[in-house]
Amino acid sequence: MARGIDAFIPSRTALAESVQYYLRGLYRELSTKNVFLWAQAIAFKVLVTTVPIVILATGIVGRILQGNDAFTTVERFIRGLLPPTQSNELVSFLGQVESASGTIVGVGGIGLFLSAMSLFITLRIAVSNAFEQNWHEERPLLRGYLFDVRMVLQVGLLFLLTVGISVFLPSFFNNVIVQDLGGNIRWLKWLWNQSLYLTGLLLPFLITTAMFFQLYYLVPQPSPRKRSALSGALIASVLWEITKQAFTYYATYVGQFDQYSTGTEGLSALGNTFGLLVAFVFWVYFSSVVLMIGAVISSLHEHKHVTAGHLAGEEP
Repeated sequence: MARGIDAFIPSRTALAESVQYYLRGLYRELSTKNVFLWAQAIAFKVLVTTVPIVILATGIVGRILQGNDAFTTVERFIRGLLPPTQSNELVSFLGQVESASGTIVGVGGIGLFLSAMSLFITLRIAVSNAFEQNWHEERPLLRGYLFDVRMVLQVGLLFLLTVGISVFLPSFFNNVIVQDLGGNIRWLKWLWNQSLYLTGLLLPFLITTAMFFQLYYLVPQPSPRKRSALSGALIASVLWEITKQAFTYYATYVGQFDQYSTGTEGLSALGNTFGLLVAFVFWVYFSSVVLMIGAVISSLHEHKHVTAGHLAGEEP
């Protein structure tokens, strides 16, 4: 029985050799392939995609304002909050957004689809380059575009899920479950807090792993073994969740320039916005680097088994 268990546990020598293989292979791949250049291209396309997202969100707000008494309620709130000159300008702007909301939603939706297509074309080429070996093939042009449409839907949905869960799940648990249902029951609050913490870590991690797995398994032709794609997806998911939590922590605690202000509220608000924009740009870039590192790890895992342990770029 003990021997059977030991068969599944790698020896220290095998573990050391495996770690050495991946470290050397990762260094070699990062040195010989334009991994960081492709990461920059992906980050740029992601930032471009945020423009139609903002347009689409503006149009959706306009559609909401067309609801019964919605615009009147917002107008009353704005006029009570701001001076007459500023409130009149803002109310006039919201009125224009409301009247043109249909066109704005259409333009934003089309722009988002086209920019997402462009992003996934870049993703497909970048991941294919990370997997580039002697046995890999390229997709025909038309099949490549059809594949990009498919990945926009599949990966885009998982991305929205993992980000949405990380953003909205904590507030939902705190406001709905704990306060409304838990009342003052101390043990229930503790139980839900622990459940929230574990769910908030595990569920986005699993969805992120599925997102990266699809990229690493479906993009290369022929597809690598599922174990190879999963190995890179797990590494990328761990690194991406770390970067996501770091950005969340910065946006929540560190990036508040109010704590450094000298009493000028305008400069403080400007500093908060600028700091968040810079942090967001860096997060997008590091996320792109993480995606490429995961692709390289998957490629090395597949290469190790296909060529019996030779490093990428070396003939067996």
